[in-house]
Amino acid sequence: MTSMSTTAPALMLVLATLVLAGTSPVLTAQTMPVVMTVGCVEMDGRDGVLLTRATDPTAIDERAPDQPPSDAPLGAETLTLVGTLEEFGVANHEGHKVWVKGLLNPAAPHPLLNLTSITHLSPSCD
Repeated sequence: MTSMSTTAPALMLVLATLVLAGTSPVLTAQTMPVVMTVGCVEMDGRDGVLLTRATDPTAIDERAPDQPPSDAPLGAETLTLVGTLEEFGVANHEGHKVWVKGLLNPAAPHPLLNLTSITHLSPSCD
């Protein structure tokens, strides 16, 4: 049995994308960085979850980044949270300030954050 040690920069999800180049298909790779951000959990009214007033997502470049303080400033970004949200109990954080980590997928109208971690910072977003 072998053990694989990874570091945060190596924790990139590589997605294979088929790109048609003329008549021959070419396989290319897209990377999705692991990022962290602070924001407010809000339900979008359609069974979706948003992270509003979020700080700019920052790529994680260390194995265990320091947790931000409960009074960490908020930002102006909006992200759609996706993934195993029920397992993380995300709905229990509605209206709360949280620190999240996940895989960032730029999308419209809001980037998607495939959640890998959520930490409660404050019971309100004031």
